Amino acid sequence: MAGETPEAWIGQEVSLHLWKSEDLGTEAHTAVLRGIDSSGVTVEGSQEHDLTFYPWSTVREITLGQNQDSV
Repeated sequence: MAGETPEAWIGQEVSLHLWKSEDLGTEAHTAVLRGIDSSGVTVEGSQEHDLTFYPWSTVREITLGQNQDSV
């Protein structure tokens, strides 16, 4: 999967590392990527099936989920 961009991951599980508001650390969230553009990412939670938008200012890193690495 080397060379793929996050746009190619739509519909797959990703891991988002989001900046915490109370300090400089991050916290990881796993969700299904539903959309990505210049303003941020939209993901669907695995339990609530709610869509959540995260602006790029809150996203430190986005990686393909563990289960997708060998696909």
